[in-house]
Amino acid sequence: MKFNISYPLTGAQKTIEVDDDKKCAVFFDRRMGQQVEADSLGDEYKGYVFKITGGNDKQGFPMRQGVLFKGRVRILMRKGHKGYRPRRSGEMKRKSIRGCIVGPDIRVLAVQLIKKGEKEIDGLTNVQVPQRLGPKRLTRIRKLFGFKKSDGVALVKKSVIRRTWEKNGKKHNKAAKIQRLVTESRLRRKVIAKKTKEARWAKSKSELEAYKKLAHDIHEAKKRHRKASSEIREKAKQEVFEIIYSQTKPVVAQKQAPPQKQAVVPPQKQAVKQPVVAAQKPAPVTAKKGGK
Repeated sequence: MKFNISYPLTGAQKTIEVDDDKKCAVFFDRRMGQQVEADSLGDEYKGYVFKITGGNDKQGFPMRQGVLFKGRVRILMRKGHKGYRPRRSGEMKRKSIRGCIVGPDIRVLAVQLIKKGEKEIDGLTNVQVPQRLGPKRLTRIRKLFGFKKSDGVALVKKSVIRRTWEKNGKKHNKAAKIQRLVTESRLRRKVIAKKTKEARWAKSKSELEAYKKLAHDIHEAKKRHRKASSEIREKAKQEVFEIIYSQTKPVVAQKQAPPQKQAVVPPQKQAVKQPVVAAQKPAPVTAKKGGK
């Protein structure tokens, strides 16, 4: 088993290989994040304490924190999981990973030196590796050099750690871009951005008011149009009803005014020819019996 040992205080790393399983048995059945005493690795590691940070098995599958299994498993991964990049939206895939419990199938074990022992480890504790990159954040740069906020921005820019290298006989240097640096141009951009945002708010507000007024006018115009259309329809219906009613209603004798009296002219008397009646003979008078 190989051990990749890192020492944060010096920035150095060292890889050692231990072929004896009895020496490595102290790391078996331990989980990632646990601390293990490294006395069994040899006399030079007496008093040292290592912290397990990861590892790979013999086929190269990495250990995953939180998978409490001593071996390889297949888990369903989705967006946001470590070691998986979805190619499509909502895509999930089952991939093989190694559990977080150390076993004999581990080929490389990554550990971090937590406590230093009695002896020095050559190439690890007695070597100081310079930091290649310095801090980028403004507050961390000030903390590193002990600057105050009132010292200004120019001093911070001047004190940024620069990386130098040589290429084709010519020296080059490069500095990191300071993050969260507040300058006059930054303040000016913030003022411009604020004014632009306020102008957008005012414009959207005025446009909304104009839209509401236009919508209200259109609504009132449609309302008046509907009212006029309904009146026209009602009037047309009334006219049609009157026409139909006049054609179908019964004829009723109307009272006429009394005639005016006219002067009556008496007719002229005319001679009426009376018919000639023949003279009748008088009846004979007879005496009654017992009469006088």
